Amino acid sequence: MKTKLKYKDKKELAKARRQNAKLFPVYKMFSWDLLFFYSIEFLFYTITKKVTPSEVLIINGFYLLFRIIMQIPAVAITDFLGKRKSMILGNSMLIVYVLILMLGPGAISIIIADLIFSLGYDIKTIAESNLLYDSVSTKGGDGLYSKLDAKGGSWYYILDGIASLTAGYLFVINNYIPIFICLGFVIISTILSFKFKDIYEVKKEKIEKVEMKKILKNYGNDLKSVFQFILKSKRMKALILFQIVFYSLIEIVDIYNSSLLVEIGIPEEQFSMIFAVLTFIGGISISLKSKIEKKFRNRTLAFLSLMYIGACIIIGIVANTYTAKTIIPIILIMLAVHKICTSIWYILEAKYVRNFTKEEVRNKITFTYEFIGGIAASIFSMLGGLLIEIIDVKQAFLVVGLFALACMVVVLDYMRTRFGLKPEQYDKNDIELE
Repeated sequence: MKTKLKYKDKKELAKARRQNAKLFPVYKMFSWDLLFFYSIEFLFYTITKKVTPSEVLIINGFYLLFRIIMQIPAVAITDFLGKRKSMILGNSMLIVYVLILMLGPGAISIIIADLIFSLGYDIKTIAESNLLYDSVSTKGGDGLYSKLDAKGGSWYYILDGIASLTAGYLFVINNYIPIFICLGFVIISTILSFKFKDIYEVKKEKIEKVEMKKILKNYGNDLKSVFQFILKSKRMKALILFQIVFYSLIEIVDIYNSSLLVEIGIPEEQFSMIFAVLTFIGGISISLKSKIEKKFRNRTLAFLSLMYIGACIIIGIVANTYTAKTIIPIILIMLAVHKICTSIWYILEAKYVRNFTKEEVRNKITFTYEFIGGIAASIFSMLGGLLIEIIDVKQAFLVVGLFALACMVVVLDYMRTRFGLKPEQYDKNDIELE
């Protein structure tokens, strides 16, 4: 059934589109992600909420799982409510998320909050991009979409940089000040979302049980065909094995890094400053991507992963050998290496997953790839949390680093003849989904 425009009058339609286009960059500046929170997230959990670092990793494991699972209902809810109402709902759920973080006690309340966040964030991100595209999908619309999206993103990064630098100092004054400011920005995002206008009519039909079963059945069949393709494709199996090891390691080490900084005595007010500087380094390092690819070619992933793992092992060795004051400069350099490697990896990952894929199957392959990686990272994140219940974080760095090195050597050996080849060197089953 073809979707109908909401406005029959062309002037009203043009006015609605202009309003959405004008509002979107401002809206994205406030709403792209949580401001004033991530740079002090670990401190807030461990100091304010009395959650252990081990529990933070278990919470992170649940969060990764929720982000995968909630994508399916988020699509259905967005289709049913329409884009404007979905944006309002998604942002409202983020308000509930922040309130639960503020008021709820312990790890269980954070896990419940993460469940609400995952659904709300998935709903709003699906609706936001589609509503903007609806508003500019006229002559020259594709270019305007990118310009408006990039403008909002650049404004967000400026605001996020200021937030990251100041959040730690505000946290020292009162643990809840950054969270209150974060809540304020989410409320502003919600108010702004009311000002958008749907461009197309929302379908009025109710979703019947039979229709939902049919949707789920078709979705299941699509995923089944993609899984079968992955099992046949040596190239995709190689990339997914790499992702399982590397992405799982990143998720564990991100929490270990925060725990280690606290253990070696980094003051709380400097915590967010380090976070901001590392984010800045990550952004700059993206410009090195082309040079690294050109130099290392099909060994690029090997270079990035072994650099990252090597930094973990170095942290483990020096942290277990020397006193806290003498190792701080080395630790900070190794954290910068981590940020450089991950920033470049996330850009390359998006390209490698989509290489050799046709438009009609690209989303399915991407979702399946993220689904497998998300499940693996969720499991290993929880195991990483259990590990630091047995040994301290300094020892955990060494154990996890050495284990990851052993796994990565095996994976890279498997990839050597199956990934990073020229197109003509692949079999048809490696790059084509039937």
